[in-house]
Parts: sequence; C-alpha cells; structure tokens
Amino acid sequence: MTRRPAGGRPATFTAVGLAVRGAAAGTLVSAMSSADLAVTLFLVLQAATPL
Repeated sequence: MTRRPAGGRPATFTAVGLAVRGAAAGTLVSAMSSADLAVTLFLVLQAATPL
C-alpha cells in the first residue's frame, strides 16, 4: 500500500516528483538534440564527400 503525501496529491506533484520529471524532460531534450546533431553531421559529410 502506498502512502499519499499530505493534501492527497499524487507523488508526481511533490517537489521531488517534479524534480524527477524535470530531469527526465531535460535528458530527453538533450538526447534529441544529440541525435539531431549526429544526423546533420552525417548528412553534411555525405554531401561533402565526392562519390
């Protein structure tokens, strides 16, 4: 049985829950940015390399 914080709010709306969600969102944005950079670099190098 899980305990709910005072006020009956679910755990995701506590300070710790919001911090975890913020960290997860930041990690996701960072991973997407890295993937975008890798694809862009690949396409630029492919276009610049003579066949």
